[in-house]
Amino acid sequence: MDATLPDIDAAEAMLAKLAAMDFALAQHLHTCAMNTDDAAEMVELSRAYQRIARSTRQSLALHARIKRDRVRDTRENPPSPAAPPPTPRRDPHRIAERRDALRAPVQRVIWSEHEPLDADDPDEAGYYFDLLEERLALGVRDNTFGLTVEDGAWTVEAFDEHVVRVCRSLRLPEVAARAWRDLPDPPPEALRPEDPDEDADDGDPLARLDSA
Repeated sequence: MDATLPDIDAAEAMLAKLAAMDFALAQHLHTCAMNTDDAAEMVELSRAYQRIARSTRQSLALHARIKRDRVRDTRENPPSPAAPPPTPRRDPHRIAERRDALRAPVQRVIWSEHEPLDADDPDEAGYYFDLLEERLALGVRDNTFGLTVEDGAWTVEAFDEHVVRVCRSLRLPEVAARAWRDLPDPPPEALRPEDPDEDADDGDPLARLDSA
């Protein structure tokens, strides 16, 4: 059976051990050369010491090059991300519960960033409130809404992280999103009432999806 080449970690370990043995031998030869009184023996020991010292330097240099090559290869060829697990079965109750829970925290962030200073200011908050509803309606179409992958399996996403992610999609500051619990709710009059005719025509997007 043919011998196989060692992997990179084993090769590095062997080179490190070889360099250590070369260094120990070089120390021994140096001690012998310093303790001998025979000129000819000192010359031979000195030559042997020089050869072992050169071998030690070469082993250390090769060891360092292998480490550099491995780091460069890892940087230039990162491992492919693991494939996500299969799409989970749809859970309408969980999705609707998470959608409804997200609304108030994100509305707080919107109001803290776009509260009008006076009645003449443009209603930027209303625009973002409407945009939030659009993003939520789009998000609930995905079975993975409110989920994240951990250790190759779907698990419930941390609520605060989901708030931050929705705020980021609205280009709201992450600092404010992470502090949403400390922010006040917008006044009821700031929230635009839903158009009854629009509701009659469109209905709840989540309900429509679940009944499809």
